[in-house]
Order: sequence, then C-alpha cells, then structure tokens
Amino acid sequence: MTPFIDLHTHSTCSDGLLTPTGLLNLAARRGLAAIALTDHDTVTGLAEALIQSTVTGVEVITGIEISSDLDGASLHILGYGFDHKHPELLAFVARLQEARRNRNQGIIDRLQSLGIAISNEELSQIAGEQIGRPHFARLLTQKRLVKNTQDAFSRYLKRGAPAYVEHDKPRAEEVIRQISAANGLAVLAHPLYLDPSFEKIPALVAQLSSYGLAGLEAIYPTHSQKVCRFLQKLAAQHGLLLSGGTDYHGDKHSVTPLGGNSKTIRVPYQLLQEIKQRMAANALVSR
Repeated sequence: MTPFIDLHTHSTCSDGLLTPTGLLNLAARRGLAAIALTDHDTVTGLAEALIQSTVTGVEVITGIEISSDLDGASLHILGYGFDHKHPELLAFVARLQEARRNRNQGIIDRLQSLGIAISNEELSQIAGEQIGRPHFARLLTQKRLVKNTQDAFSRYLKRGAPAYVEHDKPRAEEVIRQISAANGLAVLAHPLYLDPSFEKIPALVAQLSSYGLAGLEAIYPTHSQKVCRFLQKLAAQHGLLLSGGTDYHGDKHSVTPLGGNSKTIRVPYQLLQEIKQRMAANALVSR
C-alpha cells in the first residue's frame, strides 16, 4: 500500500485545535507515514512532536509557516527540515512573535474602541501559547457577539473590517534566507491564493527562486488537478521540489481530514523522499 503523508499541519502552538501529541496520535490512527508540523511563526511545538514521533512511529519533519511580504503582496512560506534549535532562526522567530503581540494589542484596542470588552487574559485561555485572529473570532463567538467565527471575521477581523490591523511581516527574501541558513528548505504555500488567475504566479515564482526558494506546495485541498499540473510544470522549469498537505487545523476547522482521503487529496511519500534527497545534497555542499 502506498504510504501517504501530510506536510502542512497546525497545532495548539499556533491556531490548531490539537496539541502536537494529539496531532501525532491522530496521524497514527489515520495510517500516515509522516507529517510536518508547520505552525504559524513558531517552532515551540516541534520538540513535543518529535518525542511523540518515537511513540507513534509517525515520522515528523520539522516545519514552520511564516507570513511574509513580497513587494506589497502577502504570501506564506513553509520551512521544512531545518534545525529547530538554530540560534539565528530562534532569534528571527522571536521577532515574529513580538510583531504578533503588537498586532494583537492593536486588535484589542480597536475592539475596545467599538465598545467590545476583550482582554489578553481571555484570549490566552482559548489560545494557549500564541494568539491569532482565529482566537479573537472564537472569543467573540463565545461572548455571543457574533454568530460564528466566519461572522466574526466578516464583521470585525478581515482586511478592511473595523478591528483589522495589518500584520508587520518580514520580507520573503529574508524568510527564505533564515530557513536556508538553518539548513532547511523554503516552499511557497498554496500559491493559488496569491493569484487565482495564474497570471502573476510565474513571475513571482521566478523572483522567489532567485532568493533560494526550494519548492512549491502543489497538492492542496483547493487546488484542482489543473492547478496541480500548472504548478508541477512551473516547478520543473525552475528545478523546484513539490510539496503537499491539508493545512489541517482540527476537525471543526478543516473540511479536509488530516492526510486527506480518496475524495479530497492524497500526498505520496515520494515527495518527502525527494525533499530529503535535496536536503542531503545541500548538506554535502555546505560541508
């Protein structure tokens, strides 16, 4: 039987619903061979995930998902296989966390100016280690100030809404450099989100490739077969790897189950083998 993997997942260390241990246990129940834990702007869950990997037998690839800026465009970059204890990377992640805290305080201030009482303490009870807009949405829903999390985003939290605060993001070039310096590979997450028409993606990928981008996330729940083929062709043109994952946040917030299924997507283990081969080749060059 072909082993399957999931290289895009989130835990309670960012905006997922399962702890790293819970995520690994679910991956084992679903028969996955490997997952990458790619929490937003943090590596705090990786140590726990790696320990639980030895218990479950599910391989864990170190990962992260970092929000970045490219000439005014917002994009997400996944990092794979890096040294999660690398001092320069940890200092960089600390900067990302400070930017997130500043943004969260801005959102709190705007909500309070709208007459909505909300505090960091309340958010922390929901979020745990890292607070993000999904946690604001959950708290607003709990307070019955909105119908559901989608309503919270529409009324208050999405771009252009009264409580929206822009995220102070690092440049894409710096993100790729930081991941590469920690012996990892940088991969562009869900490229279709950037431009559903595909028109701008080739030039954008060419620019990112010049910075050291290593791959594209081609297999993704909202990517049709046509999109996947387009990204595969584009990756081949630039010598880029392919990746794939469900962007799993927890059953309540993920239409696609962890690892996907025959009705949604499946990510073959072969993609991870190719990622590992590139990492090994890079390691030889850097010696």
